[in-house]
Amino acid sequence: MAEYPIVVRELGGKMRLGVEEAEALDANLRDVVTEGYERVDVDACEDGEQVGVVVADGDTVAAVRWTK
Repeated sequence: MAEYPIVVRELGGKMRLGVEEAEALDANLRDVVTEGYERVDVDACEDGEQVGVVVADGDTVAAVRWTK
């Protein structure tokens, strides 16, 4: 299993949530990102701030751990 950081990035003047190195995963991360927006106040985060980790193997998300 590999860990992929969930981070907040400033894109186009807005703070956005995403999974770093997501292209290495075949898993659908839409539910992870949706949950993140419900849990994390992204506007209060710094650019590049890590707010969680996706633990996955290929196309299977085994766990999501939130730090915020």
